Amino acid sequence: MSWRQGLAVTLGVGLSVGCAGAPPSAAAPTAASASAAPAESAAPSLSPSAAPTASSTATPEPVAAPTPVAAPVGPICQAKCDKLVSKCGKVAVESCRLNCGKYEPPPAGCADQVRAALECARDARDLTCANVAPESCSKKFKEIAACSAGEAPSKPDAAPAGLPAGWEKVTDAADGFSIAMPRGSTEKAGPEGPVRSVTAADGTVYTVSVLPLLKDKPSEKSLLHFLMKVQGRCSDKVKLDGFVEKEGRSSIHYTAHCPDNTDWNGMIYISKRNLILLSAQAAAGKLGVTEPFFYEFELTDR
Repeated sequence: MSWRQGLAVTLGVGLSVGCAGAPPSAAAPTAASASAAPAESAAPSLSPSAAPTASSTATPEPVAAPTPVAAPVGPICQAKCDKLVSKCGKVAVESCRLNCGKYEPPPAGCADQVRAALECARDARDLTCANVAPESCSKKFKEIAACSAGEAPSKPDAAPAGLPAGWEKVTDAADGFSIAMPRGSTEKAGPEGPVRSVTAADGTVYTVSVLPLLKDKPSEKSLLHFLMKVQGRCSDKVKLDGFVEKEGRSSIHYTAHCPDNTDWNGMIYISKRNLILLSAQAAAGKLGVTEPFFYEFELTDR
């Protein structure tokens, strides 16, 4: 029986007086009252203080956990602008800070895309004074526009066989080579030839520089002098190994530790018409994978 059913107790007291023809004696009512008293005392108390209540017995409703609030993206954008202070004019810095206003708050449902793009720009090595997205982050900023337009995020294509997830084969027909790199690499003009680069999610910067041939015949000595010119102080601790020379091509592997506590790991390939410098750079001890980058490289203009 539940407590609700226990409250539904029917109380009834039946009083029956039978007449046998003679009037009852004066003691009769007294006896009757005495005999009825136990029945009355046996009835349960219905006072409000004794009655059970729903609040004292029901299981409390669970309290919903508060919805987590995403960290603001404004500070990320401002940190990007802070990097312009030392190398750009006041107008460029102010324009950058003003531009941050369009990302806070992010477009509805696009907070992840905005955060990823701004973090990429903040950490980009090709951040410029112009109020445009760095080339290395252009894909991420396009994802913001696509999300704002209601387009579903594109799914990355599966990596070719033998390559890490998120990598692709890039072919440069003009300069005669193909190479494996993380997706999203971009090419721009360098002082002596085209430079293709991309920053991976782990922070490793992969760069392919197409340069003129050396004046001297390729050798460990001539390539060491070349690296000293290219790397500056980083070449103080450069190491070369695995020099290979074949008809029409040469190659050598190198590593270097820089005074700014970054590491270089790379390869030099020399064809009949140019020198191709591959470099993977990251904070000391943080270099990502390099084997596909170095050893999937192929010269195509033989």
